[in-house]
Amino acid sequence: MEQERAPSEKGAHPGEAMARFAYALGLVLSCLAGFAGPAHAWPDQPVRIVVPFAAGGTTDVIARLVAEKLAQLLGQRVLVENVGGAGGNTGAALVAKSPPDGSAILMGTPGPTLMNQFMYARMPYDTATAFAPIVPVASTASVLLISPKLEAQSLTEFIALMRRRGEGVNYGSAGAGSTGHLGGALFGSIAGLKAQHVPYRGSAPMLQDLVAGNIQFTIDSIPGAIGLVRGGAVRALAVTARARAPELPDVPTSKEAGLPEVEMHTWVALFAPAGTPRSVIVRINGEVNAALADPELRRRIAEQGAKPEGGSVDEFITFLNAERVRWKRVVEVAGVKVE
Repeated sequence: MEQERAPSEKGAHPGEAMARFAYALGLVLSCLAGFAGPAHAWPDQPVRIVVPFAAGGTTDVIARLVAEKLAQLLGQRVLVENVGGAGGNTGAALVAKSPPDGSAILMGTPGPTLMNQFMYARMPYDTATAFAPIVPVASTASVLLISPKLEAQSLTEFIALMRRRGEGVNYGSAGAGSTGHLGGALFGSIAGLKAQHVPYRGSAPMLQDLVAGNIQFTIDSIPGAIGLVRGGAVRALAVTARARAPELPDVPTSKEAGLPEVEMHTWVALFAPAGTPRSVIVRINGEVNAALADPELRRRIAEQGAKPEGGSVDEFITFLNAERVRWKRVVEVAGVKVE
């Protein structure tokens, strides 16, 4: 799966074939698990997908696309609930404390499921034990965006302009401890800017302030910002990935723009509360893989600037174990702490 990574690291990228295989395997396992009795069946009540950020951001957009397809496959309601705050911790804590029966699942990102544990002085849950991983849904590249009210047309011009500005430079993120927070801190440090972090309760309100010129820049994932970029409401200076994004072919990579050290990717994935029966986890995994194998859903996710993922539960657990080690190191290097 495509992931946020340091320049020297590589990730696995399960594709559509893997999604189809995992779905078939999931069906077999869930059918076998069904003999254990109704206590392990996915509840008949509506399923809630909790998005730990405000509506309108990348995580929310992808969650709603997946929920729509899941509702068709399950023949029952799948609701998306936005519970923002504390860099995603508020919504994640809600799921962590929910009944472990599959009725409430988290559409998580690296922040509330991995990184925040290393940044926040106090956490309402332990990221290593609070959740049962289900399936990676999509991965996205990030893009460095600036206010259109600024005269800079390139990354070099923007850095020079902000250096002259001195301490009056603000950057926004979806919340304290988010990948945008880390990305902005990393960029500011490497570019030699005295940039102050302004946290929001999600990407959508942060991008509104960027459009208005209340903050000068952000590093945000492409899906939530692509409409604003295409409409000229914000200006994209660099895609923080190793290759240009097909959705923004005219935007250079950070390396092409002269700052190769700034490389950020992110992902969204589903998690259940710890203690959720394995049969339920496998059932959800199978249904999500079936949804992600649908060409129409894949097309709609790709239109948002994201790459559909999928795969088995065990593959995802292995991926997360490696991510946890890597993000701990990144947080330590960036020196980001949230009180």
